[in-house]
Amino acid sequence: MKKVFLSVLTGTLIFASCNGTSAKTPENKSISSKEKGDSILSTKSNSIKDSIYIDSFLTDISKTIGGIDNNFAKKRKLAIAFDNHVDVEYANFDKSKINPIKSWVNERSLVPVEKKCNTLFYPLAGADFAYANAFFKDVENYILVGLEKPGYLPNYNSFNNNAIESYRSHIFNSLGVSMRSGFFVTKKMKVHFNQKIVNGTIHSLLFYLARSGNKIRKINHFKIQDDATLKTTNGNEIMQSPGVEIEFLTPDNKVKHLYYYSFDLSNNNPKIDNLFKWVSSFGEHHAMLKAASYLNSNSFFSKTRNYILSSSNMLVQDDSGIPYKYFVDGKWNINLYGVYKRVLPIFRSYIQRDMIAAYNDSTKLVTSNLPFGIGYNTAFGETNIQVFYKK
Repeated sequence: MKKVFLSVLTGTLIFASCNGTSAKTPENKSISSKEKGDSILSTKSNSIKDSIYIDSFLTDISKTIGGIDNNFAKKRKLAIAFDNHVDVEYANFDKSKINPIKSWVNERSLVPVEKKCNTLFYPLAGADFAYANAFFKDVENYILVGLEKPGYLPNYNSFNNNAIESYRSHIFNSLGVSMRSGFFVTKKMKVHFNQKIVNGTIHSLLFYLARSGNKIRKINHFKIQDDATLKTTNGNEIMQSPGVEIEFLTPDNKVKHLYYYSFDLSNNNPKIDNLFKWVSSFGEHHAMLKAASYLNSNSFFSKTRNYILSSSNMLVQDDSGIPYKYFVDGKWNINLYGVYKRVLPIFRSYIQRDMIAAYNDSTKLVTSNLPFGIGYNTAFGETNIQVFYKK
């Protein structure tokens, strides 16, 4: 599958075309080299094959969003108050959530050798890269799907410092519930990710990528075609593109890909099988469901539920994912962790009596102790995790 990457973003939007023609704004006006200024790297990055190559401007922008010192911030003489605040808050997030999850995954060898693969499929994820990376740090491809648009990056050079501070504060504030409780609130996402500048998930994804030590190589906006291949979007199309791919370099110099796609995963979407065909093109994959609003319990979500059950070699989820009854057919090895005995009142119709019984069965419960708290039941001081391995 041929990939064409957007290597540069600046101006109102500036796009490097895949065939070497002039970069264009959404108004379809050519941008001269002088107008691009020093915020743009050469478009020759499309041919770069060195695994340690990074786009220094996009990496600086991700660090600026993430409250990490960088050349762009220094040049603009941005106040360090935001950086100091994020340092403190993110250190707490790392200590209470991310690091305990990573340690737990390692100690449990949660992904056994025979199940290792290169791709994670994470439906209903929103901008939740941080937890995807914590549970599955070794995959090369992260496929996140949500209803929110991916959005696009603004013209940072046209911002004064007050505008930049407002922009990144808005992004950080939108991540508060996710960092405290381990999930995004759908109603709040509709507000936070539909602003004039913070217009989608890309900004939060860059925050989490920067904060986990990654550097940005390329950004590519795309849509999935009818034959389940990707088409890179340019110019005006980017503002309406349902997908964004961020190619990044990890702290240990591994090149990875984060795909975010805006998509309705219910049965009434006529293109749903096409999405699944695209996901399957990556080969064997893991799946993850967390704070998934119990959608997979409903008949109108049966296609997504059945795809996960048929295609995944393992699934990590909480009780809001696929109901327990779908895993007792002898096709799965089941490991239960944490505590499960109730749900939030607004989800009372989704209580699973059979899973409560399973959690009370010492032959099925691995341990009731989890060193972290995530999911809806953190409101009760409880967390449950189910790990299912395809036999």
